[in-house]
Amino acid sequence: MGIIELKDVHKVYPLGKVEVPAVKGVTFSIERGDFVSIAGPSGAGKSTILNMIGLIDTPTSGEVIIDGKPTSGLSDKELTRFRHEVLGFVFQSFNLIPVLNVWENIEFPLLLGKTRIKPSEKTTGSTGL
Repeated sequence: MGIIELKDVHKVYPLGKVEVPAVKGVTFSIERGDFVSIAGPSGAGKSTILNMIGLIDTPTSGEVIIDGKPTSGLSDKELTRFRHEVLGFVFQSFNLIPVLNVWENIEFPLLLGKTRIKPSEKTTGSTGL
């Protein structure tokens, strides 16, 4: 069992009266420590797959399992909590808050939840990075 698993995942988007298949029967497993690259031409379903792994989108059918937990039965509130506490990702188009520095942008989601950064773990960004 992988840390991320997709089992026969399909995603269909309605476009008026037409259904457009974006992902057709994808199955794979990613183990802890794996380095994975998803490549393909424009429109191949790469972003759709990543959005389903990130729990931003849900499959039309099939199952996304993260850390052994099936995600299909989770409510919107549970999905939000799961994204906040378990997942982390950076969007292709950065969604940064312009008035915050890089360290504050990283810390901000933690401040919204229960996670707190100990002063000994916190940096001020003075490392020059």
